[in-house]
Amino acid sequence: MLLKPHSRIQVLEGARDNLPDTEALEAARAILELAKSLTADDLLLVLISGGGSALLPAPIPPVTLEDKATITRLLALKGATIQELNTIRKALSLSKGGGLAQMAHPAQVLSLILSDVIGDPLDIIASGPTVASSHSTQDCFQILAKYDVLDTLPKSVLTVLSSSVTKHSTQKDYSHVCNVVIGSNRLALEGAKCQAEQLGYLTILLSDAVGGDVSTVAHFYSLLIQH
Repeated sequence: MLLKPHSRIQVLEGARDNLPDTEALEAARAILELAKSLTADDLLLVLISGGGSALLPAPIPPVTLEDKATITRLLALKGATIQELNTIRKALSLSKGGGLAQMAHPAQVLSLILSDVIGDPLDIIASGPTVASSHSTQDCFQILAKYDVLDTLPKSVLTVLSSSVTKHSTQKDYSHVCNVVIGSNRLALEGAKCQAEQLGYLTILLSDAVGGDVSTVAHFYSLLIQH
């Protein structure tokens, strides 16, 4: 991104290949420090999309960036869903699960969200930095047990999950936050349907909740077309 000389805009890049890295960690720290400095007279505008979990890593000590990468990799290899991965990420992060919004209080927070998750669960998209988490520590342990990774976790992860540090963000005040979904699977499908009909095509919206392996889903749709 090219900026004009003396621009007040600051660009912080990181999370190459959608993996949290040291650059993303430094960017997250800068963003959280900015949020902490805001007052009731300020407005924090937050733009959220898929990939936000990797772009805003802020592990709760003693969890390190490497520890979070390890647990994410372990669960992904076992077939964990994005909902399950982000449930764990929220519990191990200072910024996710509403953390960013809480640090910005008492400033007003307006979050514009592009959803990449089926059903648009706001606390799962980018792990919900401006949304109260709907999950508990017990939910995390159930996920870890489900994929049989409890014995291979970094010790720091168990320390955080077992401590009182991980409190339910649902107990906190979010009256200063407004979350708005400005793009989603449903909105994209409806837009494509409208455009196709204007071009004279007969359209049917089969579902906005299809998930799974791409090749399997593609094969299913090809069978529908043949009939």
